[in-house]
Amino acid sequence: MSIDSKNQKYTENIEKWNLINDICDSKNLDKYIVELDRLDTSQENVERNKTFKKRAVFSAVAGYTSRGLIGKAFAKTPAITVPDELSYVNYDVDGAGASIYQQSQDVVRDVLRIGRSGLLVDFPTTQGEVSRADINNQNIFATITRFDARQIINWQLKRVGSKLQPVLITLTSSVNESMDGYEYQSVELIIELCLTDGVYEQKEWRLNDKKEWTLYSKTTPKDGSGSSLDYIPFVFVGSECNTSHVDHPPMYDLSKINVGHLNNSAIYEDSVFTVGQVQPWMSGLNQETIDLMKENNMRIGSGRLIGVPSGEVFDFAQASPNMLAREAMNDKINMMIGLGAMYMQTGSVAKTASQVDGELMAQHSVLSLIAHNVSEAYSVALDMAGQFMGVSGEAEYKYVISQDFIEPETTPQMLTAMVASFLQGVLPISDLYAWKKKHGLVDNEKSLEDYQDEIGMQESMPDLEED
Repeated sequence: MSIDSKNQKYTENIEKWNLINDICDSKNLDKYIVELDRLDTSQENVERNKTFKKRAVFSAVAGYTSRGLIGKAFAKTPAITVPDELSYVNYDVDGAGASIYQQSQDVVRDVLRIGRSGLLVDFPTTQGEVSRADINNQNIFATITRFDARQIINWQLKRVGSKLQPVLITLTSSVNESMDGYEYQSVELIIELCLTDGVYEQKEWRLNDKKEWTLYSKTTPKDGSGSSLDYIPFVFVGSECNTSHVDHPPMYDLSKINVGHLNNSAIYEDSVFTVGQVQPWMSGLNQETIDLMKENNMRIGSGRLIGVPSGEVFDFAQASPNMLAREAMNDKINMMIGLGAMYMQTGSVAKTASQVDGELMAQHSVLSLIAHNVSEAYSVALDMAGQFMGVSGEAEYKYVISQDFIEPETTPQMLTAMVASFLQGVLPISDLYAWKKKHGLVDNEKSLEDYQDEIGMQESMPDLEED
């Protein structure tokens, strides 16, 4: 078994993942348009297919939807709670200058599109012991690196006691190496994460001149106390659950319909180009009539009279619209909208508030689960990073991406009723504060204590009867 062996689930899903990313990124579109007359290999048919594909108009519905949903998830800045030793993640979480907010957007995008991503927690290899000063000065710190599903090529699990845990994970990556100080060459590599006799090891493999994978380096990472790890510090992130299980790609169905819409567009645009122009025609033509028309410089156009032989007809032919292809395109647009696509519609029918709320809830239910899973994955990864950094004592690690995607409706009557309930002693001040904060009536940065001070209230209720 070679180090570049791929898990069966990876092999089964890689084609889907590539399709989704191509459609969402509007790349490699030609390979998804059907070929006209595949058996005809003539140059004429090759050119025919080129123009056929070139005329297709691509509507980036899947990509627009993906970007729009990510924008909704991060409309509010995620909340993060970490000890001071990990405060650097706010501006550099991976050692390459990306903040945890920027990196988590990429992870949400991966999971939203193809249902899978991963986070590797790592600590740089050092010679000798690392001083606390080096860590405090941020010269050396634990990193969290994102790997998308296409980079996680293999994984093996083993049951240890009651727990099923990964014992092998292989990841593809690359590194740029300087050739002469000016030109850089990208070198492919495979990172092997494994448990050997219960001890975590990390190996790096590279291709040699014979295109064979050879072991380049091997390390045994230690935590902040100098002890080796008995687990692989890698967190799987999924659209349904954060396990090694490969979840269904949320954007696959929408992307497939988007491909169908692209093909219908190619057929429609080709027919418009081929028969879309008006074609003049004349009955009873013979060579004598053609010669006569040439001699008299007869041309089609405004202000010119074209005579025809007695009993013959001069007219214009125009093809009827290719309604079948156009209807197929419109049907797919409606199907994409039904799957939650954000498609701009003008002149759509009016909808009730309950209809709009229902559609938004259906659209955001998948996004809410993804936001929760990514938040949970980062909380676990930050905890692992804390172990590498040698954080002592009880520390809280929490990263929360907002799941409130629908702005709640607020009316003056609702506000009056809530305040009245509070004044009557029915509603605690903490619930009033939470309600107003949810409805955007209180600054998110403001604490309950600050709110109480502003309205001149203490935590206990006033004596309303005496007032």
